[in-house]
Formats: sequence, C-alpha cells, structure tokens
Amino acid sequence: MCFLALFATFGIRVSFGGYITSWEREFGISRTLVTTISLLSFCTLAVAQPLCGKLADRFGARTVLTGSMLTIGAALLLCSMAHQLWQLAILYGLVLSLGLTAGSNITSAATVTGWFSTNRGLALGIALSGMAVGQLVVVPFSLYLIAAHGWRFTMAAVGCSVLVVFMPLMFILVRSRPGDLGLLPYGELPRDGGEDDHAGRRQAGTASGSLFSVLKQRVFWQLTIPYFVCGFTDVGLIDTHYIPFAQGKGVSMAMIAFTFSLIAAFNIAGTIGTGHLSDRWHRSKLLAAIYAIRGASFVILLAGNEPWMLTAFAVIFGATEMASIAPVSTLCAHLFRKNSIGAIYGLVSVSHQMGGALGSLLPGMVYDRTGSYAPVFLLSMLLLAGSALLVSKVPDSDGKRTVGAGAGETAAASADC
Repeated sequence: MCFLALFATFGIRVSFGGYITSWEREFGISRTLVTTISLLSFCTLAVAQPLCGKLADRFGARTVLTGSMLTIGAALLLCSMAHQLWQLAILYGLVLSLGLTAGSNITSAATVTGWFSTNRGLALGIALSGMAVGQLVVVPFSLYLIAAHGWRFTMAAVGCSVLVVFMPLMFILVRSRPGDLGLLPYGELPRDGGEDDHAGRRQAGTASGSLFSVLKQRVFWQLTIPYFVCGFTDVGLIDTHYIPFAQGKGVSMAMIAFTFSLIAAFNIAGTIGTGHLSDRWHRSKLLAAIYAIRGASFVILLAGNEPWMLTAFAVIFGATEMASIAPVSTLCAHLFRKNSIGAIYGLVSVSHQMGGALGSLLPGMVYDRTGSYAPVFLLSMLLLAGSALLVSKVPDSDGKRTVGAGAGETAAASADC
C-alpha cells in the first residue's frame, strides 16, 4: 500500500510541468507567475514534512494516508474549477501540497521500517520504487488527457481516481503497525521481555548527540549544499520545466511523454543500482560521480532536440535523478550515528526541497527575460561540478566493503534514515 501511495503522490507531483503552458494561455500570465505556484508547493512540502512525520507516529499511517488521499482528491477537483491565479496558488500550492506531503516517502518509510525487522532495505526500496513507477505512468497519462481534453478535465479525472480508488484502498488495507493485527515485525522473534524489552531496545538506540551541534560540522554542509543543488536540478528544473522546455523546442507531445517515461524507468534502475553499490563502493565518490554524470547529461540536452539526443538525455539523467538517495542516507547513518539519524536526514532533505523550490522558480524567471532555458542549464552544470568536488571530500571510512559484507547493516541504516 505504501507503494501505491507513493505511486499516486509522486506521479501527481511531477505532473505539474504538463499544466504550465495551459495555465499561461488560459490566465494570460507569465511563466514566472505560474512557477510561483510550484515554489509555494515546494516550500509547503519542506515545512510540512516534519509535521506529517509526527502525525504518522501519533495517529498511524492508516489515518494519515487516508487523509492524504482525501485531501489530494478534493484539492484536484477544486483546482479544476479555479478561474483565478490566487485560487490555484491556494488550492495547488498549499492544500494539494499538504496532501502530497502526508502521503510522501516520510510516512511510507516510517511504516515500512515498523513492519520489517529484517530485509528492511529491500522492503523500503520496493516501496520507494512506487515514486518512479508513478512518474512512469501518471505523467504520460496526464499529458495525453491534457492534449485530448484540456487541463480542467485532467485534474478532475485524476482527482476522482484518487477519491474512488486510492482512498478506499488506504483505509481498508493499510495497518499502521504489526501489533494492530497481533503480529511481530517480519523477521523478529518473540522475546520474553515483551513490551519492556522493546522499550529497552528503543531507549538503547536513542541518540544522545545535540542536533544543533551538527550544524557546526563541515561534513554536514558538504552533504547538505550538494543536496540543495540536487533538488535544484532534478525536481526543480527538470521535473517542472522539461515539458515546457521541450514544447518550446517543437518536440511532439508523444516524444515528450516517451522521454519522461524513460527518465522514470531509469530512475528505478538508478535507485536500485546505487543502493547495491552503496554497500560496496566508497559512497562519497559514488555520490560525486552521480552529480558529475547528471551535469554531463545537460550537455546533451543543450546540444539539440533530435529524438536520439532526447533519448540519450533521458537515459543518463534518469539513471542519476533518484540515485543520490541511497548514498546520502547511508552516509548520514555512518557520519552522524551519535545523533538522531531521522532528524539529521530530515534536515538534509529540507535542503533538497528548498533547492527544488528555487529550481522551479528561477528557470521561469530566466525564460521570461531571455526566452531560453540555456543559462539555467549552464548554471546547473557548474553547480553540479562544484557539488561533485565538494561531496568527494566527505570521509567514508567504512564505505569500501567486501562484496556481501555489511549489506544488511547498510540496508538497515538506510531504512532508519
């Protein structure tokens, strides 16, 4: 069910780019004004993530995910009836984004790790792959509906699907904890200590380091600043602006849908592949390679709009878009093991969202002034090159392991992040 929740929420979230040109024409507004909605959405996501995590802990994933689908479906239906920009800003930028945050990977990760004592990394990887599959299916489907029936019909159709299909599934099938069914987490053996033993183990695993002390450590910023650039160049720049960029180049909607689906398909391969490599390679150098390769993909995108070039870009960029998740999360677990890993990774993740916010707004402003996205792509290449250099300096003393050694440890650490 977490897979399906992420399928819906992330697929809807990255469909934003498909609505940009339609809103520009209908409301007679600039691209900068349209992308302020995306900016507001990213800011909402960043601020609301800690709150949604607490709500999931207090009320359980079943309540939060059901509420998420209800909010998303209702917001999309109301968005389809909007006639002013401020209405879209409130309904999409705030209400819909709150629903998307409640159904995001924060809630799903907390749920999955509670259900599995062993094989957490595998279970979490399968659940998180719902994000890429949602991008693979929902975005092309939305583009088809927008081209055939318009953006209002598309939002209404997607909203009804969420309310009729996904919301009942979350309410009927999701159970927040194994204890709700009288079960233990998968792979956990019964212990004589019962609840006291569980409480003792939880207390023993509680970190004692100060969260604020981490902000004084250079290594924290060596991870956080590149992750900001990561958000700027993936969910901000490409997920928001690739569709209008390609439309402006005269690329057919069929080719746009194909390449966007290709990006999503290689997201799956990149995420699983780097998760596997994170157990065996130096993670800082792996992360540096991811950023460098992503920067190189923009060279292909700027070189032309031939189908083979767009296909090559989609393959290379897709392989790196979500590939940073595993090395960043496991580096957090390794470098900040004396602190609350969830809180540390939360701070690092906020930088990714804020990077996405700037990456959605700035390209729109540049396009309105210059009529081109080229300056932003050039800036992104420079930022990614600098990020690769910065993150390559992050120490990773246990990043090189023999094949098979420590894989379970790393998977658990990734899940705990």
